[in-house]
Amino acid sequence: MRWWLVWLWLAAMPLANAAGSPYPDDLVAWLNQVAAAAERLNYTGTFVYQHGSTVEVSKVAHRVDSSGEMTKIDVLSGPPHAFVSVNDEVFCYIPEGDRVKVEKRERHKFFPALLPVPAAAITEHYTLRPLGHANIAGHDCVGVMLVPKDEYRYGYMLWADAATGLLLKAQPLDANSKPSGQFVFTQVSIGTAPQRDAFKSGFADKRTVHVASEDTYGLIDWRVKQLPAGFAKVMEARRMLPGKKTPVIQLVYSDGLATVSLFIEPYANLVNPMRGLSSQSLLNVYARPVGAYQVTALGEVPSDTVIQMADSLTRENERK
Repeated sequence: MRWWLVWLWLAAMPLANAAGSPYPDDLVAWLNQVAAAAERLNYTGTFVYQHGSTVEVSKVAHRVDSSGEMTKIDVLSGPPHAFVSVNDEVFCYIPEGDRVKVEKRERHKFFPALLPVPAAAITEHYTLRPLGHANIAGHDCVGVMLVPKDEYRYGYMLWADAATGLLLKAQPLDANSKPSGQFVFTQVSIGTAPQRDAFKSGFADKRTVHVASEDTYGLIDWRVKQLPAGFAKVMEARRMLPGKKTPVIQLVYSDGLATVSLFIEPYANLVNPMRGLSSQSLLNVYARPVGAYQVTALGEVPSDTVIQMADSLTRENERK
């Protein structure tokens, strides 16, 4: 699986009865605290994203001050790239030789900021269960399992620092409720604001090439007619992707936790286009032609979810 597809959608084992601080009585209130902590706290650390046989290591820096919120993700595995977020603006930096491509992206969530704020709405589609305590990256953590209420999403195990609420480990669960992949901090420092210089791109020695990306929200008449319950469109854009000669339309749908991206591009531009379903661990990819276009749906959701969304995607007249 190409790294850019994975990113665009992209530790200790739990000890159920380990000693630690008191377990929260209200799990919904605790999830709200966890969701807010990722946006309100200062922290730095190194985390691992593991899915299937792929392991990616990244560094994160997060700062909140009077000017707002800043985040930087440095991806250390595979092709080097970085994401820098300042309030509602996100920039992706991709170095290539003596130059660096810079693309402005729509605001989206990076680990550990995976939960919506507030998080209570996701309880419409997930049941919360306590998991006890675990030690992760030297921090006492509280665990919560999110059990899906239907077949259109996977469950999750979330472990957050008991003292601050910062999410330190997230494990998606397969259809048998077994962990399959994870985000997990291997080292984290909470409470100290990183210096503002930490949020520079790190590619000042390279020539900057800006890549066009057009925010088209409300202007693209591609519609998923049969959305699984709880999923709603959270982003749409035209953007240039690696290896593509023309812009690709991207639609993103989420239930607040699970996310599905649909990529739409002219069929005539493709050589040996994919058709049907492909799976790697929890990641399902489904592709099909729709008229003169190729549609590819991708997400860490059950196969029925990407199939239903891609099969019910239709195009109306595109407003100019």
